[in-house]
Amino acid sequence: MGYQYHCQHKAELTANSIMSVPDKYPLANGLPDGFIKNFSRLCGLVKDMYLDMAKRPETYGLVLADYALQSVDKKSKEHGLIMKSRNSVNRLPDTLFRLAQSGEARNHQLDISLPVFKESIKQTEPCLVNPVPRYEMVLSRLVDFGFVISDFNGKPFDKTLDSFTVEYPDAPELIDTLKAFCGLWFEDKVRQRQGSMKERSSLTYSGKPKPVLHYYNHMNFDFRFTADQDKIPMQKWIEYDLQSKGYVKEKIDFLVAFYDCSLQYPDVHYDGNYFYKSERITKVHDGFVLKLKNPDNYMDVISTMPKTISDRFAKNYCRRCDFQGATKEHCKFRWHWAYDGTPRAGCAHMCFAFPNEDATLVPHFWRLLELEYGFTKSCGVD
Repeated sequence: MGYQYHCQHKAELTANSIMSVPDKYPLANGLPDGFIKNFSRLCGLVKDMYLDMAKRPETYGLVLADYALQSVDKKSKEHGLIMKSRNSVNRLPDTLFRLAQSGEARNHQLDISLPVFKESIKQTEPCLVNPVPRYEMVLSRLVDFGFVISDFNGKPFDKTLDSFTVEYPDAPELIDTLKAFCGLWFEDKVRQRQGSMKERSSLTYSGKPKPVLHYYNHMNFDFRFTADQDKIPMQKWIEYDLQSKGYVKEKIDFLVAFYDCSLQYPDVHYDGNYFYKSERITKVHDGFVLKLKNPDNYMDVISTMPKTISDRFAKNYCRRCDFQGATKEHCKFRWHWAYDGTPRAGCAHMCFAFPNEDATLVPHFWRLLELEYGFTKSCGVD
């Protein structure tokens, strides 16, 4: 769609990031039968609201920063306004979270103490949720989408009111589902926040597969928070993560195949990227890159590989920028090699970037890493 405001773009991106809920997956302890069906419906409802938000952001009380306004300077007023506009999209999940956390679920409705809700709507949970100004506008849209909120007339609640209730008559169990999900999401995010920086930024937490959602600061409706994570293979976590980022099937198949192949190497470990000992040897998201510092040592092997791979070594990648004081003569990030006797140069941040849609190339990529780092396959693995 054409965007007038930054919040519209963010709302549409958020809607598209909500994955379809599988028909079957291992649920976390305590979740009832029928939860998956109800959570799928809840996610569909929230997605519809984000798409509606993208069309009519003013009805949610969002910050309307003109989409034509652009800025690369993070310290500028323009950048600050852009971020406020984009972040105001989170008023929807932040309000739903406050409703769920402020109330008790009884008979398929939330019984909410108004003083508790009004206090929570002002509070900030660091790296989790922010205050929600003009919360009544979000509540009004919830009503338009089928929620019933007692004693609410589209304006801030009357100060004399002690409590109110929230229901969803078309599917009453959605209230219980929302309450359960918000609790699980909050537990997970607090656990990540309390972990070490490495744990918070990796695919694993305390050695267990985790939803790769550390880059979200606000509640996102993702079924992985409701799963028994110990029962889901790492391949599925990778697949789910890539789906949530909008990767096409070919790239997902490639990166899952790349992980499967990595299991042949006992000295390589994966935590969102691939490491040999303590050194990162790949970059797999936002571009597939192998860290190859000495390709001259095995150029004879490279020359026999498929052209999709070998042709990458025939190019220059260095832009002769001034990053961290680099000059035309010297840069600590500049790598050198020769192809067909011709000197080449490239940037350590870009070399060597390859297409990541062809799973048949996976063994060749691991062969390059073997030659670069000297690690070997497990005994008996072909």
